[in-house]
Amino acid sequence: MFDKIEKEIEELDGVISCKVTGKDEIDEIHIVASKSRKPKRIVRDIETITLVNVDEKIDHKKISIAQINNGSPDQAKNRVELISIYKENNSPTCHFKLKINDNLIEEDIQGETEAELKFIAAEGILRILERYINFKGKLRIENIFTTGLNDELIIVQIILHQGGKFGNQQRLVGASYVDHNLPLATGKACLKTLNRQFSNLI
Repeated sequence: MFDKIEKEIEELDGVISCKVTGKDEIDEIHIVASKSRKPKRIVRDIETITLVNVDEKIDHKKISIAQINNGSPDQAKNRVELISIYKENNSPTCHFKLKINDNLIEEDIQGETEAELKFIAAEGILRILERYINFKGKLRIENIFTTGLNDELIIVQIILHQGGKFGNQQRLVGASYVDHNLPLATGKACLKTLNRQFSNLI
């Protein structure tokens, strides 16, 4: 019943595996995670995912996290590292710097003049990934929004379409803390959405 939520939680940075228990409502969420992130931040991301998916604010006491030294070595394959995203003054152009499979990539991508900065950053990341990685499908932004008391968390929803006109669609969700840098946070949310998919898409 909670397969979709489990899958989205497993796409969070630092999460290795997830098990959600309960029948009609979520009773408990059990997480195995690496020590790369603080448990409190993982819990907040999980709270956001459950709120988006089932419109339910889950009590943090229902979330248990076991942290281990590292995850499976396979999880490190084909991962993308985002170094920086910044916007040129008075221009809809964003400069992207990232590593894809140890190759340093720098790109300037121009968005629509009236487009919001978060959409320019997200679309730019997707265009770069599609250019340098052989995706078996098409990516598109479904929605981007901020949440929290001070809009401190940004959520990116991406649709992965595979199999032609009548193929399958998969909704992917990623989140990142803004931390005074909206374009970089947007890019990080996109990568959290997609990093777990790369081993299947390359």
